[in-house]
Amino acid sequence: MQVVAITQVAASLDPEASALASELGLTAYETRLLLAAGTPTLVRRADVPTAAALASRLRARGHGVVVCDEADVIASSAMVDMRRLRLGSDRVSLDDRAGEALPFDDVLALLPARHRQRTETSTATTEHKFSASRALVSGGLVTTTTVKSEARHTTDRSEQVLYVLRRSGATPWILREHGTHWSGLGRTLAPSSIENFRLAVGLLRECAPGAVYDDRLVSRKASPERTDAAGVAGARTVTTSSEGGIDLLAHVLGLWIARAGR
Repeated sequence: MQVVAITQVAASLDPEASALASELGLTAYETRLLLAAGTPTLVRRADVPTAAALASRLRARGHGVVVCDEADVIASSAMVDMRRLRLGSDRVSLDDRAGEALPFDDVLALLPARHRQRTETSTATTEHKFSASRALVSGGLVTTTTVKSEARHTTDRSEQVLYVLRRSGATPWILREHGTHWSGLGRTLAPSSIENFRLAVGLLRECAPGAVYDDRLVSRKASPERTDAAGVAGARTVTTSSEGGIDLLAHVLGLWIARAGR
């Protein structure tokens, strides 16, 4: 399946939303909300001919557009995880992956983002409780009533990440706020993971001055989400995550940066 994304809007939002509505098969209001979420904006999933035709019409209006195959997106879980990074003079290496290193001049882009996940668990229970009224009405033959209840629990998880995309096209690396050992930065460490994460991002920007730093994924008002549900024996868990959607947006943004020669 091909994905069509607008990476740069050519005109002001309100008039362009009205003009694009018919192209996208949406109302002007829906188009305005879509574009207002921030770029890259995913506007269509379609077959190759349909996606190419739409992209051509969007480019004719002056918009920046990327078309890609969704199957080419590398999930963040499959990226090289920088859990034990070590900064060298010309590359970053990993203490837990001997021989693997990323030269700083191979860094195309540094894309900070945030992964969000919400897990909602509901558990249904059934209890039999003594009922004086039922006992009275039935003459003592029925003394209990069935009481059903449902308990709900919600957990929200948020983590800052940094996508490190490569000029060579090799598998991207990813830096995570949580679970990363920061001693390899060679600096005095801060007391919190978020401070050390920001320190690491700053150092990587200094070490790879030729890389594009683009933080638009952090400032997005909304991101594509995926919802999965599972349930057994009265318990149901619904998980909503932005990780896969952010992976796709990072892939699109990387293609835009590479093709534009930024």
